[in-house]
Amino acid sequence: MSETFIFGIITFILVLGPLVILHELGHLITARKFGVKTLEFGFGFPPRLFSYWTGNTVIYKEENSNFDFNIGSIVSVAYNDSDAKIFLQRIKNYEKKDDSSASSGEKVIIGKIKSISSTSFVVADMMWSFNLLPLGGFVRMVGEENSSATGSLASKTKLQRIIVMSAGAIINLIIPFILLTTIFMIPSEKEVSDVSIVSVFPDSPAFLAGLRPGDKIIKIDNRDINSIQNLQQSVMVKLGSESTWEIEKGIPNLFARPSENMYQYSGDVKKIKLIPRWNPPKKLVVETVYDQNKEISVNDARVYDSNAGINNTLKVVSKINDPNSEIGLLNAQKYIDSISLNDQINIVNTITNPSNQILVSTARAINNSLGSSMLIQEGATGVQIRNTNTIKKNSGENILKAFLNAKNQIFDTLILTKNAVFSNFQDSSIPQFEGPQTVGPIGIGQLTGEIAVSENSFYDKVIWYCSLAATLSLSLGIINLLPIPALDGGRILFVIIEIIRGGKKISPEREGLVHLLGFILLLSLIAVISIQDITRIVSGDRIF
Repeated sequence: MSETFIFGIITFILVLGPLVILHELGHLITARKFGVKTLEFGFGFPPRLFSYWTGNTVIYKEENSNFDFNIGSIVSVAYNDSDAKIFLQRIKNYEKKDDSSASSGEKVIIGKIKSISSTSFVVADMMWSFNLLPLGGFVRMVGEENSSATGSLASKTKLQRIIVMSAGAIINLIIPFILLTTIFMIPSEKEVSDVSIVSVFPDSPAFLAGLRPGDKIIKIDNRDINSIQNLQQSVMVKLGSESTWEIEKGIPNLFARPSENMYQYSGDVKKIKLIPRWNPPKKLVVETVYDQNKEISVNDARVYDSNAGINNTLKVVSKINDPNSEIGLLNAQKYIDSISLNDQINIVNTITNPSNQILVSTARAINNSLGSSMLIQEGATGVQIRNTNTIKKNSGENILKAFLNAKNQIFDTLILTKNAVFSNFQDSSIPQFEGPQTVGPIGIGQLTGEIAVSENSFYDKVIWYCSLAATLSLSLGIINLLPIPALDGGRILFVIIEIIRGGKKISPEREGLVHLLGFILLLSLIAVISIQDITRIVSGDRIF
């Protein structure tokens, strides 16, 4: 069993568990605030491992009446109430079907007997259960669809029901602000750089806006640009929309020494506008260009990617017909002793399998047109960039600046998620949208496991986990508010329909059926995503 698998399970529970518990606590606290009777708070999903009971409900009985139950018995108590006191009507050992009685109009308390006296007994009527499957949690309330039960959720006002149903998701939406604000406040060492343009693709948005090699990017849409990652995120949130860049034009330093900067800067900042593209072109590297929209010459390609070539494989043959795709057996054995006829040699930047790989430099000694990449993919704006003048800065933000940074990060995450989904319909070729866009519980476990076994410092791993928790919490909050049956948003939708219908409710049976069908569909979707996650893991692919 691999370390990634073991740590994946542990860290998955540590990251996701608190988010789910806090979500359910939101439901529990608001339900109790409005007088909704809660029967059970579950950690994880059944089967149940163990449970304990809390509460001190006093139930009065006739003095010295026959009472064949002991302390510790789990009972279902039908009762009447009068003058703020609860009086026993009948009592029996608890069975699961008794839950339905609590939702059918009869006043029922389900709980564990804590103490017994001649005139009364005390019942702990709130169960806290710990279950086998650590994938979620739940709060079981009396009469979620049936308003005839005393203390039922359905008997409360429409506003109270909406508050109870949405409380968990709202908690999840608040958590990212707390986590990210805390992260930005913690002093840490960060690398800060100038970001300069290395090359600009012809006819790209950047080229048409007047950007040229050597230009320094200061701000994008009023955001300070101090790293490549920072720039990429600023571009990705503006796909298809106008973006304002503040730049310093690079002035070629004609007399620069090898150790000196090739460009000088006057300090004057210029604003330019451009629109990042959804579908930047991808061009095939060729010896002779016949279609400039789809092809690029090998010499031009190497301006943007030094590893570019017209082919990245060579077939081992006895007689060479095409030197751009074939290599003779004797020549091939100079580089790989065990190679045989009809084998394929792959040209790579880093050798991971010496039995069928050679480096780009070796391949170019055979044929200078070869390389490891055969395609040149332009980015959304058409620039290639690099970090310069990098320094390490150890600082944390004040609480206001940290909160504003957290807010920007959260809204960026929402926009990036929307763009990632929309890219499927745009047939986008942007490299940042490659890789798995949806992962299920198994995929999240793989991700947390990869973080755990990475070579990052303990501090960096904690920051990664906090950032991941913030993203997951944001996703849980939004998804749960969507009008999907079985989710909180689906239940809220039925309350809204009730309001539109002038207070007329949909029957509990029909609402329950809709939620059941929604739950089945959700489980089916999770199953499909989980199969994709398992396939990725089995094939050896990583998430990052």
